[in-house]
Order: sequence, then C-alpha cells, then structure tokens
Amino acid sequence: MENSYNKLLERAYIGKLGVKNRFVMAPMGIGIDVMSGCIEEKDVEYYAERARGGTGMLNLGFQIVTNKTDPFTMSRYGIGTPLQEMGWTRLCDRVHGYGTAVMVQLSCGLGRNAMMVPGVQNVSSSENACFFDPSSMTRPLTAEEIHAIVQAFGAAAAACKRAGVDAIEIHGHVGYLLDQFMTPLWNKREDEYGAQTFENKMRFVTEIYQACRAAVGSDYPIAFRMVIEHGIAGGRTREESAEIIRYLDHLGIDAFDVDWGCYDAYEWVFPTCYMPDGCLMDISAAYAKSITKKPVMVAGAFTPETAKQAVEEGKADFIVIGRGLLADPEFAGKLQEGRREDIRPCIKCNRFCLSASGTARDSSCSVNPAVLKETIYGRIAKAKKSRKVVVVGGGVGGMEAARVAAMKGHEVIVYEKTDKLGGQLLAASVPVFKGRLAMLVDYYKVQLDKLGVKVEYGKEITADSEELKDAYKIIVATGAHGFVPPIKGVNGTKVLEVIDAHTGDQARIGTKVIVAGGGPSGCDCAIELAMEGKEVTIVEMLDKLYPTGTLDNRFSVLRRIQEEKITVMTGTKVKEFNDKGAIVESKDGEKTLEADTIIVAMGTRPNSEVAEKILDKYVCAQTIGDCRVIGQVGEAVHQGFYAGWCIE
Repeated sequence: MENSYNKLLERAYIGKLGVKNRFVMAPMGIGIDVMSGCIEEKDVEYYAERARGGTGMLNLGFQIVTNKTDPFTMSRYGIGTPLQEMGWTRLCDRVHGYGTAVMVQLSCGLGRNAMMVPGVQNVSSSENACFFDPSSMTRPLTAEEIHAIVQAFGAAAAACKRAGVDAIEIHGHVGYLLDQFMTPLWNKREDEYGAQTFENKMRFVTEIYQACRAAVGSDYPIAFRMVIEHGIAGGRTREESAEIIRYLDHLGIDAFDVDWGCYDAYEWVFPTCYMPDGCLMDISAAYAKSITKKPVMVAGAFTPETAKQAVEEGKADFIVIGRGLLADPEFAGKLQEGRREDIRPCIKCNRFCLSASGTARDSSCSVNPAVLKETIYGRIAKAKKSRKVVVVGGGVGGMEAARVAAMKGHEVIVYEKTDKLGGQLLAASVPVFKGRLAMLVDYYKVQLDKLGVKVEYGKEITADSEELKDAYKIIVATGAHGFVPPIKGVNGTKVLEVIDAHTGDQARIGTKVIVAGGGPSGCDCAIELAMEGKEVTIVEMLDKLYPTGTLDNRFSVLRRIQEEKITVMTGTKVKEFNDKGAIVESKDGEKTLEADTIIVAMGTRPNSEVAEKILDKYVCAQTIGDCRVIGQVGEAVHQGFYAGWCIE
C-alpha cells in the first residue's frame, strides 16, 4: 500500500553519509550527563529508544569540548577525557544496531547565555550583559583561551571519529558563545577575533572548522548549526546570514542546521504552542536552501504533515524532531508502519522537558513519563494476572491510567459522567493555538479503542455505586471545576466562567469583553477572543501578567497580547460585576469598566468531594490529577501513568 509519507522515509545523504530516512533527533540539552559531562548508561538507553523507534539520525546535543568556559560546566570532570569518548563509543555501538546514524554536536558553551555560578564570571567574545542577570557582565575570552578552545574542538572531533560517530556538528546558533563572536552586537573586540571585518568575525569559526577537518579528514561530514536571524535589534540579518552560509559552504561545511531567534527572542529557541507547526521551514530552511546546494536541516515543532510539506516542497532535506521524539520515540517508525494515528503528540507545553532545571525532578515529557527512565518504564510488561480496573473520570489523567492498565493486560472500564472523553482539555483545546491538546485527546480515544477499554458515558459514579464493588483497583480522576469567587454580581447574566466560555453558549459572548484573571487560562481566552475581533481587557490582581508561565510561553503570550491590542490592567482587583460591566480597584482608585461580557478566569478547585468518599470506603482506591491537587496536563498524565503501571 502506498505510504503518503514516503518522501520523509527515503534514504538521504550528508556528503557521503547515507541516512536511512530524513528524520534527525534534535540536539537537545534536557539535563542529561549532568555530573560527568559524558554520555552515561541511562543516556544510552534514552537515545537507543529513539533509534529503536526508527529515527534516521540522532544528534547528541550540546557535547561540550572544554569545561574551561561556562561556569556551570567546570565541575563536569569527564569533558575532554577518554571517559567522554567511551560514552560516545558505547552509544554508537548500541544505536548502529538499529541502522541509525549518530551526529555529535560539539560546543564550546553558552557564553552570556550560560547559567550563572556565584563567584565565577561568565565569558563571551567581549564584555556583555549576562542573559539571566543583566547586572552581571561577562569577561572577554583571551586569545590564548580561544586557541585552547580550537585545539579542544580538534581533539573532540578526532575522538568522535575513533568512537564511531558518523558526523559532527559545530554548535554556533541562537546567540551561544560561538555565535557571540559572529555577531557585532556582542563582539566588540579589537583584535584579530573582533567583528570589525567579516574575516575577523569568522576567524574563530574558521579555525574550529579547520581543526575539526584536520582531525577527521576530507570525507567526514561536518555540519554547522546557525540562526538565519536573531530577531532582535542589532542582531544578525538574513542578508548577513546569506554571506556566512556562502562562506562556510566554500570552506567545506557539508550541511547546515538552521534556526531562528536567540535567548533575547526566547520563544523561537523553544517554539511554543502560540507559534504554528513547522514554524521555521519558511523563515529559515527555505531561505538557506535558496543559498546553498548542501543539505539543510531544520527544526520547528513539526507534525508529520508539516514535515511532509517541507520536504516535498523542497524547503528542507532533513526534518529535525526534538520534543516530538520525547513525546513519542517511535515517531518515524509509526509513520513507516502506516500508523499515523498512534503517534503521541507533543503538546508544545515546554514544561517537563525545559522547566525541570532548578528542581529535584528529572527532565521528562508531559505526555511521556518514560523519558530518561527507559530502562524502568520504556517497556510495559503484562501483569501476572488480569484484574478489573475501574477509572472514574475520562480526563487526560484517567485516560492515561486506563491506557497503561490495559497495556498491562487488565480489564479496564472508564466511567465518564459527560458524553465526551477529554475533561478540561475539551475547553483548553478550543483556541486554535491549542490544537495539540485536541490531538492528544484524539490519540487517547484511538488507543483506548484499540486496547479494548470499555467507556461508559453519561455515568456519574459515587461511593455507593454498584460498579465499584468488585473492582481490584479504583482510580479516581474526577478533575476540577472552575473557581467562581464570591464577588458581588458574579451570578449576573453577563458573567461566564472561563470553561463555559469555551464550551458553553459562546453566542452569549459580546463584542466588548473583560477577562477577570491574567493567568494562563485567562490570557489564552483573551487572545482567542481578540483573534475573533472582540475588544478585550484583562484585569489581573497581581502586578505581573501570566505569573506562573515558563519563560518561553510567557514571552509568546505577552507578544500575542500586544499584537492583538488587548488592554492589560495589572495590580487591579475586581470589586463588583454589574449591568454595565465591572467595578475595579487599583492604586489609582475605583473605576467602572464597561463590557458586554465578563469572563471569570481565576483558577480551578478540585472535584474532591466524591473522590474523598470513595477513598474512605475503598482501600483499593486512589486519586490522580486535579481532584488530588491542581496541576497541568503533565502532572495528570504522569500520575495516571504510574497508577496504571503499578497494578500488578
């Protein structure tokens, strides 16, 4: 049967290196090899799972060639030692068995973008403000330090070749240390590495390439990762990038891995849900393809459909998948097998994959708890005995618990009091930019159907329900309800709770809207309504809008709010709702805001009453998700996964 994704699945080349398909795992720094700086056993399993899943090539992200630059790397004792090479060797031996190629991204660090260590100064091309603390300044690398870094690149390249690595990539993108030398905005040096001439600003890169080429020979693939534009005032323009690409092409670079943005335009570094799928194929890849005949690789939150478009339209040669391969390691393999519907979607939440640093939690994935725990959870084995499992609630946590329990061979039945699976995701997925959440709900529906999970709709379960009596395990996932504060007039006809605003009588929403609450749900609702042409004002009691969002998501939200011309009132409290709109109070006193509709988006509260009664009656019961403690999608999925996995 014809596979519509055949173009993605065909063999492709970088120089003389043949890659079995066009999928490349993105070079992601998600907190692995933290202690030694080397590939360790759990990291081998993490990468091997993506090779087993059919990925054509793995790019081992952010392999540091020296621990003498970024302060946070200085304790990583294995960098530049035989221990580092041994890790690469073990990984190559393992994944080559699946026919998967290995590319190692070699880096000298982040420079001004690096995490800071007290008492240690960050380095850069010249004196620059540190990204994470603009009051702290970097110091310029000395010429001697630059020469040592060049030598370290050459040594690392030689080690890669000895280890069986198939290709290397020089890491020069999104304003990291090497990019800081290539960019006059950050390079104010006056020596031979200064940016006063093209030759000088490219000297560091040139010497690194030459050292690597001397170490690996003329036929060994060397790629270069760079941004087409930084997206900030004074940053690199696409015309300047064109000159760099032509120069590096002539120099001998075999492929270009292109990107867009920098830390000062943070949402582009880790594209958020507020940006379209495949967001870099036109602004980065297609532009690079117009300049060079060498292969072009590009990331950008691709779906199978946008990846297919990019390759079939000649905009890219290789599709770089990062978070999508965290969500589903079998992304490529499922396409190969004609199982598009079984691909678990990345929801672009940037939660567990990017926001675990600084906590005791390992990096992971909101929709795939097995990330970096592949040896424990990567294979779901059948239980010794099939048990009856009852799941109360068909939200995302309940669906995940049901999926995993069914994979273990248990008889699973889900009781959902409404006529649809999905819980709060049904409301959260309404905005067009939250379509990945709808994809996740569809994924679960398919999986539960394939696994034979029985779903009873319109069935509300209580502690006295007969359906619970013969269950071996009861998993209660009754979710949460919107919180409506005791504000005068809150029951008025103009007032809607945010969930109802998404899924209820949307015809009630007028053209002039107040959104009371500037958290994630309030901001999403405001953006959605503004996109529909409504005049929207957000009223937030705190002094900061979107206070709980991750850095990249907050960057996107604030940009979209500005683009949609949404009025924002922070440090403002709603005192009363009335026929005119709302009375609000700030440090400047009280005022009346006129509106046709007021949408209350002040968080949620657990649906815990029934859950607690079930727990009191049945020792075999447990709660997961929002009915236990309010969280986001990832918390519910993880709790559901572990609850299902632990049923023996």
